Amino acid sequence: MNMNQKGMTLVELVAGLALVAIVATIAWTTLMIGMQHGTAETSKTIMQQEANLMVSSLMAVHRGSEKYSIIFDDNQLKLDYCDKSGVCGVRNIAGKYDFTGTKINDEPVDISAVGPVVFADLEPEKSHTKIILKITDLKNPKRTLTINTTLSRLLTDRN
Repeated sequence: MNMNQKGMTLVELVAGLALVAIVATIAWTTLMIGMQHGTAETSKTIMQQEANLMVSSLMAVHRGSEKYSIIFDDNQLKLDYCDKSGVCGVRNIAGKYDFTGTKINDEPVDISAVGPVVFADLEPEKSHTKIILKITDLKNPKRTLTINTTLSRLLTDRN
């Protein structure tokens, strides 16, 4: 028998496989944590962009209408308005959010009310509209965003 043969023992093979398994587990865990963080950040960014769109839509209607109404109806935010050219309509500017905690001119939005909650006949030429817009993601109630803003334009008194 030749005793100078070189090779791996069973113990060395098992140790090598254990090391590969540990490294693979660490890599997989790191990858999963990164993907979860990326998903959460993407969702947060989308929510922020949608809130910015809501505020932009509110500002556009506030600046372009003589009177308008803000309507909260079944987790949707709508605007009922007539612009200066006489074009009227109801526009849905947001959906799929809980608006509990929102205030319009320091008056809380009562989301628990039956039917739509309407802040009617806001007149941008006579007063500014103070809004604390609080939106909560219905899929993940821990994800909440609050925007505090005032819709304004040059005030005129036509009387």
